[in-house]
Amino acid sequence: MARSINRLLADFGHDLPTKPQPDEARPAREFTSAPPWRGKPARGAGWVPSRPAVKRYQMTSDQAGVFWPFLTASPLPPTGAPMGTDMSNGATFYVDPHGWVLNDAIPVTNPNIFVFGKPGRGKSAWVKAFLNRMFAFGYQALILGDPKDEYELMCRHFGVEPFAIGPGMPTRLNPLDPGPLAMNWGELDRVEQERRSAVIFGRWLVLLRSLIGSQSIGDRKVAVGPTEEQVLKAVLVELTHTNSDSRALRPIVIPQVWQQLHSPSDHLIA
Repeated sequence: MARSINRLLADFGHDLPTKPQPDEARPAREFTSAPPWRGKPARGAGWVPSRPAVKRYQMTSDQAGVFWPFLTASPLPPTGAPMGTDMSNGATFYVDPHGWVLNDAIPVTNPNIFVFGKPGRGKSAWVKAFLNRMFAFGYQALILGDPKDEYELMCRHFGVEPFAIGPGMPTRLNPLDPGPLAMNWGELDRVEQERRSAVIFGRWLVLLRSLIGSQSIGDRKVAVGPTEEQVLKAVLVELTHTNSDSRALRPIVIPQVWQQLHSPSDHLIA
């Protein structure tokens, strides 16, 4: 009796592959099946013979935020004073100018901050809050001018008495004060004294030349040339006793300079 192919293969331990079952037809879902780019080839199905022309736009980086408003940059590291909320991502916004400069990963090379805005929007309050919070990190502040008396109470809160300078007030500002360069003058050697004297006298000469050059005799400005500069330097040396007394650099004021020029000594005339 002849054996069929299936029986023959079965006798040798093999099975003939069976016919695969056809896949069951899945129901088409309206919102998950993507139509082809031309649309479905049916009446009213949006079929088009060709693709639409692609529009190209050219813009700068500051204009791109209008077309893609939900793209946000990486937040700054949480160092420094927390000053508000980043409206783009809802995270706390920290301000640390010096920390930004020292961090190579942040493209900031200058720690200066410029605060501007409309009147009454809280610019001064923001600055005072920033200073108050940065004091906790060891920072110090120098308020050069306070025309609205906004920082007076803040200074007194931290135990600092502000200086009030103005017409009719007893406080005076001496522009010829040598400052910290004259500290421990008697303990310095002669070379260091001469080096510091050159720096101090250089600053004073720039100031005096500016003051004298701003004056006028009639319709002519007062000229300050090399000769006048040498006279001013000799007056400063004589008033401070830099050549004769090395123990201290005596402080002087502008009226002394004027008096010395008005009534010069024999040494200055010689």
